[in-house]
Amino acid sequence: MNPAMFLYDSAVENQVPTPGLLISGHDVRGCEYAVERSRGTRDFYLSCTLSGRGYFRNGEEHLESSEGEVVLIIPGTPHDYGTAGDTYWETYWCHFTPREDWIAWLRLPEKAKGIRQTRLADPSIRERFCRAFARLIEYNAEAGKYAGKLSANALEEMLLLLSLNAEDSSRAMDSRIKETLRLLSLRYKEPFTVASLAAQANLSPSRFAHLFKEQTGESVMDTLLKIRLRHAANLLEKSGLSIADIAAESGFNSPFYFTRQFTAFYGCPPVLYRKASATRFE
Repeated sequence: MNPAMFLYDSAVENQVPTPGLLISGHDVRGCEYAVERSRGTRDFYLSCTLSGRGYFRNGEEHLESSEGEVVLIIPGTPHDYGTAGDTYWETYWCHFTPREDWIAWLRLPEKAKGIRQTRLADPSIRERFCRAFARLIEYNAEAGKYAGKLSANALEEMLLLLSLNAEDSSRAMDSRIKETLRLLSLRYKEPFTVASLAAQANLSPSRFAHLFKEQTGESVMDTLLKIRLRHAANLLEKSGLSIADIAAESGFNSPFYFTRQFTAFYGCPPVLYRKASATRFE
């Protein structure tokens, strides 16, 4: 079964994507299409309108998306979306969790709280973006040895093109937050707290926490957790370490807590993830 098929049921409130999985699709929807997620998702949702018209709402604010417009919904944002009016809506879409070095490229203009939007006005950028998106969908539907890496490369190209399209000094990431992301990426095993990271940035904990979420879309501790889980997945794929050793190497004090978080993020426990990876890479 395609892991994205449940998204086609337009009003299933409690079924949301597993955050560690990259899922994608190409849809053409009629006038009655609508999706509601009153609690949001734990990953980012990216949509590009190819033709027709769609709408997005965050409970109070409303915006529409027409040909050449890209919408990015931040994790945790309550939202609903669907076809706008008596028309149709053709889109490319994907759910993803960004690597920490991609986060600066996601700073699109926020048109509604938790919902960012930009228009691909340059025909050359639009064409390249849509080609990369089509490749992402194609690779993501495959089961080959390098399908995951090819999908990630296509997504990285898309995000770079989005950043190029929306380039604006007012949306440049704060240098203190950039440095925090670099620190988390390199020293993810350390027992960081909001207070200790705020001290590194020379900010009060409350100001630091607010600025980090405003700049990245997620809390600093959620970001650190996802970095640790991605590192753990890499070790499961490429090493013979025990689950307890992988937990410790990834910054988790408890193998049981690690297993619970990993299962919630990737949709299966570490042991099954390792077995599936061994089969996938044969």
